[in-house]
Amino acid sequence: MLTNIKKILAGLILAGITFFILFILSEIVIRTLGTESDNLIMQDPVLGWVHVPNKIGYSRNKEFSVKVRINKEGFIGRDYSYTKPANTIRILAIGDSLTEAFQVPEEESYPRLLENNLKSKFQNTNFEVLNMGIAGYGTQREFFVLKDKGLKFDPDIAVLGFFVGNDFSDNLSEEIDPGVSFSRYRETKNRVKLFARNHSAVWRFVLRKKSRNKILARFFKKDNADMANEIYDKDNREADIKKQLDRSAALIKNFKDLADDNNVSLVVAILPSPGQVYGRDLNFDELQLGLSSLLKKEQINHVDLLPYFTNWAKLNPDKSAYYPLDGHPNAYGHSIVANGIDSYLSEFLRNKNGNF
Repeated sequence: MLTNIKKILAGLILAGITFFILFILSEIVIRTLGTESDNLIMQDPVLGWVHVPNKIGYSRNKEFSVKVRINKEGFIGRDYSYTKPANTIRILAIGDSLTEAFQVPEEESYPRLLENNLKSKFQNTNFEVLNMGIAGYGTQREFFVLKDKGLKFDPDIAVLGFFVGNDFSDNLSEEIDPGVSFSRYRETKNRVKLFARNHSAVWRFVLRKKSRNKILARFFKKDNADMANEIYDKDNREADIKKQLDRSAALIKNFKDLADDNNVSLVVAILPSPGQVYGRDLNFDELQLGLSSLLKKEQINHVDLLPYFTNWAKLNPDKSAYYPLDGHPNAYGHSIVANGIDSYLSEFLRNKNGNF
């Protein structure tokens, strides 16, 4: 009996040592290959996830490897003082991953390009464009970004980047409870998970594969129930579009009310999906047109960036404004967004403030 127990213990110890060695070897291989992004997010009781403050790391994919700098407030770029410098117009760029721009160097992101464009046009005025984009956020989460973070910086303008490709669907599913908080157990659990994400490339690799498998399962599982749902969606297409438009319009109206109450001018930048630009997916066009119409009806400042993208695509048929695999705008795409918003804001600022 004692001999059997010793054999079992020896086997467990050997298995543990083997696992540890394999884990270390896997860490070395993955780190050497440099295929995994560094961890740049942590969990948040209200918003679900936020950026890790004061973090510098790399965002990596088959198509890019970009150094990312997170400031003390948990947003992209350098630190800013709460007190706005004299003779400065401060602009908040709030949005999801298209605004966050982890796919291009910081200096090639549309918030930074917009800042540079405005400075070159209005040389007697300083401009600061703060990038407050976070991947996966919808308009309700972005409302709390403005409310809890953005307003501290005494902004003059908030540019809300609305991505047609997923913000309509995100807005239907988001339901934020601003009063929620972590339990002591959850706080400890999150610290352990954050430590693992920060220090283990293998753990980040496993999480990425798990996430991708869910997505693949969603798109490739076409059973009878899925087909029935597709038919149902087609039969109720008008009602579905109205539901999406009404929800997003209501959230943008709440965002505008918050901005108005704090003397901040809101400009909604409508960002098109790659399918809209290149004619492969026209399903979003009706949503985009409907949103533009509602924003115009509510007298909410907005700029539709689809014409800027389609005109650029016609002039550059051998180039793409998006990464083919990743789907986010590349350096060309961010330049198009910056130029479109710059054109709108330049006229907006001249009408509002006269000559600079």
